[in-house]
Amino acid sequence: MRLLHDNKPAVVAPVRSGPSPSAGRKAARFGVHVVQMCVVMCVSLALLGLLVAGAAAVVGFSDPRQSVPALSALVVTLTLAGAMVAWMRLMAMAWQPTLEMAGSTVLAGVVVITGYAVGLIPASELTSGVCGLACALMIADMLFRFRVYASHTARHAHRD
Repeated sequence: MRLLHDNKPAVVAPVRSGPSPSAGRKAARFGVHVVQMCVVMCVSLALLGLLVAGAAAVVGFSDPRQSVPALSALVVTLTLAGAMVAWMRLMAMAWQPTLEMAGSTVLAGVVVITGYAVGLIPASELTSGVCGLACALMIADMLFRFRVYASHTARHAHRD
């Protein structure tokens, strides 16, 4: 006998017991995630700074930010993007928001390095420009996905 419907049981989302979190609690969770991302970016750049300073001394560069500014900005861009990917995957975030976050950092690097190439941004502002714009774009990206980053289960909330 042939069945005209599916016998599989419907997948039911788990029901959360208790009240829904308040707007203040969601904003606080979002803020914690912003701080976590900023710490990851700052720590990765501090470690990069130590590494580059040591390597530059060995190779003979006095200050790579001044002698090879575009390359320095590219290294900062890739370091920030890599740190974001590593951290977000460690926190079990889905690939889509992870790649969006890394992409916003790469976009910051492209914009700032292009600004330098056309003469709008001085060499002395390249690395700090990448950091500043990457932070702004990171927060904008997080605001776009506010529900994901404001959730107490943000690491599992978004599976695209």
